[in-house]
Amino acid sequence: MGFKLKTAQPKDIDRLIELYRLSYPLVDTTDEERYNYFMHNPRCTLDNVYILTDGNHIIGSLIGYPFTQFQEGIEVPVIGIANVMVAPDHRREGAASVMFEKALEMFDEDGMPASILYPFEHRFYRYMGWGSAGEIRQYRMQTSQLSEYLDVLSEDEFNAVLMPESDLPLLMRYYDAEARRYNGLLKRGEEYWRSKITAPPRQVVLAYYDQEIIGYLIYSLEELQADNFLMQEMVVHEWMSPTQEARDILLSFIARQVDQAVQVKIPLPPDEPLHLWMEDPRSHDRRLINKLYTPTAEIGLGWMYRIVNLQAAFECGRRFNGIRGELTIEMEDETLGDRHVTVVFSGKGASVDRADGKAKRTVRGEVDMLSQMFCGYMTAEQAHEYELLEFEGDAAAFCQQAFKLPPPRCYDSF
Repeated sequence: MGFKLKTAQPKDIDRLIELYRLSYPLVDTTDEERYNYFMHNPRCTLDNVYILTDGNHIIGSLIGYPFTQFQEGIEVPVIGIANVMVAPDHRREGAASVMFEKALEMFDEDGMPASILYPFEHRFYRYMGWGSAGEIRQYRMQTSQLSEYLDVLSEDEFNAVLMPESDLPLLMRYYDAEARRYNGLLKRGEEYWRSKITAPPRQVVLAYYDQEIIGYLIYSLEELQADNFLMQEMVVHEWMSPTQEARDILLSFIARQVDQAVQVKIPLPPDEPLHLWMEDPRSHDRRLINKLYTPTAEIGLGWMYRIVNLQAAFECGRRFNGIRGELTIEMEDETLGDRHVTVVFSGKGASVDRADGKAKRTVRGEVDMLSQMFCGYMTAEQAHEYELLEFEGDAAAFCQQAFKLPPPRCYDSF
């Protein structure tokens, strides 16, 4: 079948709305909302919507969001893929695979370093070259279990304030500054902040230390019992606490909501283990596992990362922890084709050696595994120990230093 992929045009909008309705029938949206999703999206334009045709009709579509991601304190362009749709009468024909192959070829030609997405099925996207990148622990407990933090806000220099709308620029500046310290967060525009991140019914809580913002959380309240409005759960959507003081202030605010929210749900990255901060970290239902263990959290795998253009990925401006030397990379990629490059690390960045030589050290493997190491989700030591990548010479030690990053995190859904 002669599939073709191209960018959408205004004349395609009616078919895109129909595909949205057919692909996501349980999503409660109107045709007007679907229209605005494609025509007035705060993070992309219709030029970022790609349609797949069989020569006559539009049978599939996806959005390639032009994101900016922070790695090692610099801004790196990435493509975020979302809203993947295939018409019900064209499924199981290979349309989705072809659509991804053609999209990746276009992104590669444009010199895009990498792509990110949230998977509907990890196995499919692993096959297409994406590796795991995002991981959280979701804690769900009774609000009363945070009672040890109640008195934190009694300290004169500590304060937790519900953010007025006029302070949004202040929050945006704080996020931009902090995002550069982390690995994987996305740059945001004001329209996206207003329409998605802080839109009602969400509330923003700013943590202050001596009148300076040091952290924040964003939450909403959800009912637990339809016939009892007093039974509510606080759901934390975003959490930023880079210091112990920020963490304690935000936990103190949550603890003080015990009369309104009997439970709290907090998703946190693995390097912020809530269960180590608490005297009683058990989940709210207190059930036992094998009569010995009580669960504290659920582990969730989220977004995925894929190297697209290998040269652009290394020449994006990352410092790679200041390492010097050469490394040959032999990447197996069934979608974009196998690639063999030698990268020269200068201590201030990296460049691909166009002479196509070979270094004394080599790392070899499939694109999904190399992507996981590149983005910091998997260390070279782990890849070596579990034989997920092949290393020659002292490549394992070299890669351990070059690609070591904090655990990736991404708060944005798309």
